[in-house]
Amino acid sequence: MKRFNISRDLCVFQNKSWTHSPKYSTKANNPNNPNNSNNPNNSNNSKNSTKTNNPVKTNKTNKPITTVKSKREPPPHAPQKERTNYGHKFPPQTVYTFNLYYAQLHFNRLLFIAQHNNLNVEEQTIIRQQFKKIGADLTAVRGSILGAVIKQSIIYRHMAPLIMGPVCMISSNVGDEENPKLVSDILNILNKQKKMLLIGGKLDNSLLNLEDIKRVAKLPDKKHLRVEMVQTLSSPAARIVDLLERNPKSLVRSLETHESNLKGKNKK
Repeated sequence: MKRFNISRDLCVFQNKSWTHSPKYSTKANNPNNPNNSNNPNNSNNSKNSTKTNNPVKTNKTNKPITTVKSKREPPPHAPQKERTNYGHKFPPQTVYTFNLYYAQLHFNRLLFIAQHNNLNVEEQTIIRQQFKKIGADLTAVRGSILGAVIKQSIIYRHMAPLIMGPVCMISSNVGDEENPKLVSDILNILNKQKKMLLIGGKLDNSLLNLEDIKRVAKLPDKKHLRVEMVQTLSSPAARIVDLLERNPKSLVRSLETHESNLKGKNKK
């Protein structure tokens, strides 16, 4: 999962999308730009627009498309309310955190919820390093914002009772080919931590409680399951072939014995 910068200097939330701040807007939006179509001093806008070296990209509504050039782009916009119950606008940091939790919930194949009891900075750093080795991330979350993200989701709304007290997310997008024992590795790390308790989570599109997670950890990897399935499917066919081969062999043997008996009688 990418780590995003929470700084609000370059981006603001406006019109349900992430755009540049006005002071960092592109040259196309600058009225002082001579190549801008909105500049009244430029009378040959239509003629010179085709001759510019860097034409401005536009969408169907003929509005310039602004792109974030920074490598640390903000998370995708999540469907949410524009104002609080009291009619106030949400702070930019709250909106950013909401979008970040939304992306982690919907774009990771594995997400587990665990309660933590007063973890200090050193303990969190050690646990994060252990999870990084197996391809997972540990994130301490704000329960109120994560609960709002989960409640508005149609698929994962039943995870809302898991958000109680101080919680953290264990997320990963690693496939079974890269780490087939990912769930069991996560359980092994959490079993060694006395201050963390796994509650539940989701794997792919299935919701899991603690017992389900333990069952999934005991399952063999996909390669082993495929071999067993192929053996199970091929065993009836092998039995049929064996039965079909037995009858001709017994018939040939009986004919050979009958032929030998007839030859013996003729000699007498």
